[in-house]
Amino acid sequence: MKIGISQPTFLPWSGYIALIDYVDEFIFLDDVQFEKRSWHQRNYIKLQNKKFLLTVPVFSKNNRFQKIRETNINYKINYVKKHIDTITHAYSKSEYFKKYSKDIFNIYDQNEEYIVNLNLKLIKYFCNILEIKTKIDFSSNLDTNNKNENLIVEICKKKKCIDYISTIGAKKYLKNEKLFFNNNIKLNFYQFSYKEYNQIGKNFIENLSFLDLLFNLGADSINYLRDNFKIIDE
Repeated sequence: MKIGISQPTFLPWSGYIALIDYVDEFIFLDDVQFEKRSWHQRNYIKLQNKKFLLTVPVFSKNNRFQKIRETNINYKINYVKKHIDTITHAYSKSEYFKKYSKDIFNIYDQNEEYIVNLNLKLIKYFCNILEIKTKIDFSSNLDTNNKNENLIVEICKKKKCIDYISTIGAKKYLKNEKLFFNNNIKLNFYQFSYKEYNQIGKNFIENLSFLDLLFNLGADSINYLRDNFKIIDE
């Protein structure tokens, strides 16, 4: 069985959704430490031909060691209206904006208490419209006791996984790759290549939120994800 494991990020990049599509089961690391000013709470869209950072405000003062699933959204800052207005300004003229924006804005309007719930609802929505049927689970359900590579291996063993798929960018953080081999787990890395697509505006920009791909390609986004996802042979 192939599994992917990642923290639930806000409006994740296309390679994240491509990984969920590729594996048999995807585990959300929801009980690891929240990282302020990270992908947990922000991501880029394209606005006026430039990268623009959307950020969800959270309560983090005196909560240095809080977990992702414990992190509250700060509604004292009216970020919902700002995000909706900004996304509308950025993508209202894109081909598939009208088809998907209402559902996405409805998720925003549900005013989830925790950042993890907002992130998960958006990710699940993206998967549903692309008919991605990958099984999902949460690290908080698995009674884990380790950190870093040991945590990944522990989850793989609990899931009876023989193939773990990780982004190539994570390779520099995996200091003990032999740990996987010693536990009979094949460690695989993937790359996601951003081939240019019909993106609204000028100057094609890569590494944006999946939102950009969806508004520009619609349901055909699934083919783009699969065409640009590649396991690296080492």
